[in-house]
Amino acid sequence: MILTSFLVISGCKTNAQKLKISSIYSEPKQVTKEIPETGKTHTYTTRKEVTERLDPLIFMLSKNAGTLTFCIQGNISSSGHSIHKVRKIRFERGAQSGNTVTLKYYVEIKKVLGKENADVLGYNYTKDETYKIPNDIKIIRIELYEERINDTSATKPKLLAQQSFNFFPKI
Repeated sequence: MILTSFLVISGCKTNAQKLKISSIYSEPKQVTKEIPETGKTHTYTTRKEVTERLDPLIFMLSKNAGTLTFCIQGNISSSGHSIHKVRKIRFERGAQSGNTVTLKYYVEIKKVLGKENADVLGYNYTKDETYKIPNDIKIIRIELYEERINDTSATKPKLLAQQSFNFFPKI
């Protein structure tokens, strides 16, 4: 019984750090439009998103004795003749200035040869992260960037979201 409980607890801890990716699906939708010049109606098919697209965000899940747990979320577009996949989310500790530290996370997007399914318009991603707060740090600034791995036109990572967490004691 104790061994089973330990395995369940340790399993939950490893799942918290896993990158979760889900598809953004669409479905066909028929639209009827009247052409004013001729007065005739024209019916054509478009695609309507069925799955909600997650906005790029960083939000706190919990703050316990010396640790901060937060969630990184966002989406990428992938459709037609260009398949884009989230390879991983890479962490880089940025500069520390006084009692402030900057944490940088890079969503690595890889272009894959082939054609995307017509029902898929992109992918949502989420990842929970835990950061051990050093004693001298009072402000944590987290930045989320998008980095295209094998795309030569995008040389500089694009800033998607940023969030600051203030841990000054309340008076």
